[in-house]
Amino acid sequence: MPRLTLTSGALAGQQFSFSESAVIGRGAYSDIRIDDLSVSRRHAEVIRGSDGIWRLRDLGSSNGILFGGSLIRGELLIEGRVEIVIGEVRATLSVEETPTAPGQRESALPHLLDRVELLSWLATLAARRESPRQLIDQILGSLVTRFGCRQVGLFLSRPGSDRLVPFAGSSAGKSDWQTSAELAQACRRHVDGVAGGATALEPLGIANPPQCVLAAPVILGGETLGVVIAESDRADTWNPMDRPLAKAVASVLAGFVDTERNSRPERRVAERDLLLARRVQQHFLPQSSLRIDGYQLAESYAPARVVGGDHYDYFRFADDRVGMIIADVSGKAVSAALVMARFGMALRLMASQASTPLDLLVTLNVLLLDELEAGMFVTAQVLALSPQSGEIEIANAGHPAPLLRSAEGSISELAMDPGAALGVGAQTLFRASRFTLEPGACLLLYSDGLNEAENEAGEQFGLERVARAMASASGAASIRDTIQGELGSFVGAAPANDDLTLLLLSRNAAPVPDMDVFRDFNQ
Repeated sequence: MPRLTLTSGALAGQQFSFSESAVIGRGAYSDIRIDDLSVSRRHAEVIRGSDGIWRLRDLGSSNGILFGGSLIRGELLIEGRVEIVIGEVRATLSVEETPTAPGQRESALPHLLDRVELLSWLATLAARRESPRQLIDQILGSLVTRFGCRQVGLFLSRPGSDRLVPFAGSSAGKSDWQTSAELAQACRRHVDGVAGGATALEPLGIANPPQCVLAAPVILGGETLGVVIAESDRADTWNPMDRPLAKAVASVLAGFVDTERNSRPERRVAERDLLLARRVQQHFLPQSSLRIDGYQLAESYAPARVVGGDHYDYFRFADDRVGMIIADVSGKAVSAALVMARFGMALRLMASQASTPLDLLVTLNVLLLDELEAGMFVTAQVLALSPQSGEIEIANAGHPAPLLRSAEGSISELAMDPGAALGVGAQTLFRASRFTLEPGACLLLYSDGLNEAENEAGEQFGLERVARAMASASGAASIRDTIQGELGSFVGAAPANDDLTLLLLSRNAAPVPDMDVFRDFNQ
């Protein structure tokens, strides 16, 4: 079973195991996600050839892959263990099989009947008439009673955040779901499951773990919905041979979670077609993050469904200013995604020909007037940045006004003409605003999936919570992570109602002058 282990930077120690071909990248849809700006959204792919040998190949990344100090050209054969650099992140990639400890096979035999009975029972659940949530609770409760587990939990994530939150659980007594959530997070990338005692738990790097654990990511159609994890106080409850059992439990849960969350008519489309549409849509998003000297850029894109109607991109205006755009199509799911794919393609053709944000909005508006169905429209925001001066020219087409964090930490909504959405009328007038992004300040562009996100009680996240999150951090990446953390805690396991896109631009703070230099000068 291949395993990728990160060995440098803030992500050092993270491990990802997989049994099928896996895409490595920074994007939300990557199988192995490395959250580092030097890594492209779809950076590389690990595949197994017909000869059974695993290979690593670059997917046209910006910064490439180094092996032995040289960039990989074509495919790199993976035999045993190799050291590589993905972007600027050092890692080891291993395809060595983990040896079975003496006595493991014998110790699994007495428990075989319990495993077979569980699998047989799981196979009958599809014909049951209970609600998906009731069946999920029954599965978790069965693991507790059949195997004497201390607690069993199902943790799910919502679009826009990798943070797992409790969705359902069962315990034999007092439960500790916080530690379980940390364990689940560590098991998220182990697609073949985690099973056993100290040997299985040690690589996860969790303080005070249980004696034994059985866990697997809950995956549906290539999308990781969450993790199911069973914990035991007995070291012999599970062993590495139980990983297929964990995957079977997770597979059954994935179907019930999907039914529970997504029973709306617009989701009843062939899964294969939706997954293909998602891959196509990905290619219209930036494949690597933009780098601007003296600035920091951070973004986040999370569709509420398999495909989405939000969009963002970077480009250069005709006068060489840096351009950025965020957009949101009315409606959801497939219809919005189709419009946005066309929008993204047109944007890349037209952006470099425009001189100002106003020019680009007018051109896009004319295009959409001919192509949008009645009642559909696109809100958009376009900005042009002059990096040397920090001057920003921004034009709006019905999109929520950006939020500006000053260097001192105060938050304000950018004063600008709201404008009308694109595709509404041929005589629409757009206006531009200008301001200077001062050193230490940060600008947030967002779609309404942020402030209108709802928790299970139907309460909206709101701009006040966004402002508090922005005030408590500084720098584009830190503010993005803080907002995502606060949002994840607020919504819990509630399903997302709308796509969510965040685009943040911060200017590095001015260096503090050396006072000793001034004292020497004055003497």
